[in-house]
Amino acid sequence: MYRWYSGVILMLGVAVLSVLAPPAEAVPSFSRQTGMACASCHTSYPGLTKLGREFKLNGYQMDGLAQVSSSAGKSSPGMSINKIPNLSVILQAGEEGLSKKVPNTQNPSADFPKELGFYYAGRIAPHLGTFLQATYDSGGSLGIDMSDIRYARTSQLFSKNFTWGLDVNNGPTFEDVWNSTPGYGWPYVDNDAPVGPQSPFIASDAVATNVVGFGAYQYWHGLVYTYLGLYQGAPQGNTPASYGAGHDPSVSGAAPYYRIAITPIPNFEIGSFGLFAKYHANLNGAPNPNATQHYSDIGVDSQYQLYPNNNNIMTFHATYIYEHVSHLDNTVPGGYSGSNSLDTNYFAIDGNWYYKHRYGLGVGFFSSYGQHSSYYQDVYGSDVGTGYRSNSRPNTNGETAQVDWFPWQNTRFSLQYIAYNQFNGAAHNYDGNGRSASDNNTWLLNALIGF
Repeated sequence: MYRWYSGVILMLGVAVLSVLAPPAEAVPSFSRQTGMACASCHTSYPGLTKLGREFKLNGYQMDGLAQVSSSAGKSSPGMSINKIPNLSVILQAGEEGLSKKVPNTQNPSADFPKELGFYYAGRIAPHLGTFLQATYDSGGSLGIDMSDIRYARTSQLFSKNFTWGLDVNNGPTFEDVWNSTPGYGWPYVDNDAPVGPQSPFIASDAVATNVVGFGAYQYWHGLVYTYLGLYQGAPQGNTPASYGAGHDPSVSGAAPYYRIAITPIPNFEIGSFGLFAKYHANLNGAPNPNATQHYSDIGVDSQYQLYPNNNNIMTFHATYIYEHVSHLDNTVPGGYSGSNSLDTNYFAIDGNWYYKHRYGLGVGFFSSYGQHSSYYQDVYGSDVGTGYRSNSRPNTNGETAQVDWFPWQNTRFSLQYIAYNQFNGAAHNYDGNGRSASDNNTWLLNALIGF
């Protein structure tokens, strides 16, 4: 039988490791490069302050490290690289449980490591920098995680400051300098429980880290930010991307992505983003497993950050995403009712407060709602514990609360609780097997240390 104190022992063990770790800050690579503390650029990793946004926008260039350099000449370009590599490690461990277990799963369950991330982050050369992450996760796999490489310059346009750059990354929204879009959105502790809310396609595992994108951006006068990029499928271990029987799901062709944001007053942003992609899902058990689907995700978002005094940072986010997915291969196969497309709406709002960068409190509300389509319900909702009741809608909503404690700036302990009011279209018996939305209420313990 699972003992309740095993999770406590796990967390205490990570606490001991944090005591033994050197006093660096997260991401420690950036602190080593700049000589500044974590709190200068982060609210709680990966949430950003104003200085953190400027640092990312300008290609991770602030530099306090000794350089190996040579001057440019007629026969060769110059060189300037850090004498000490900008390397760091972030270790996460966790424990999570559901109010009622899903059959054939352990509940609660422990993750050690939940993630073990290896980073090269910071300046590569003048005007060129990166945030490059490789992660070993609880599933036992090692792969490239959230990554961003950018070349940035600053000049004048209409007598106003003008920052422009080129960017390569492996996930739509990873380029966002507000870290308020789905790739980096709050809460900053991932839920790895067997049951969780559905994510929009733009934030799904199908897209994040399984594509490569190239784009260009500009930020004029601290007022208008724009980014345009194209993404192509690049599933790890399957490059060039293939699809069909026996192959991984893959984005097909070039998928355009845009991001626009306006900052009319300091620390306030309102904007929009969108991704338009053809996708080969390779849905095992579906009537046509090799069907091509088309996704259109269009979102609006806003962030407002307050600094009442040196001891407090308050951040508020609001995000809405409209998603349209359609089955492009003729009509819905026989035996299914409803449309061959599905429209879903996602909405999330949250506020979080950090005091002296030692204590954090965050609360949020999330909701997804949409139309009925028996084809998509059969394909996506057949798993035990996550399925749909016949003729239901994909409606899920609930609340999230999280408290954080930072004994050091490079160490964070978090307790999170997710409460569901509705899950996959109903509060009770949503799957036709007697499971209620509240059975999926989830608690999570998480420890993060960086060194």
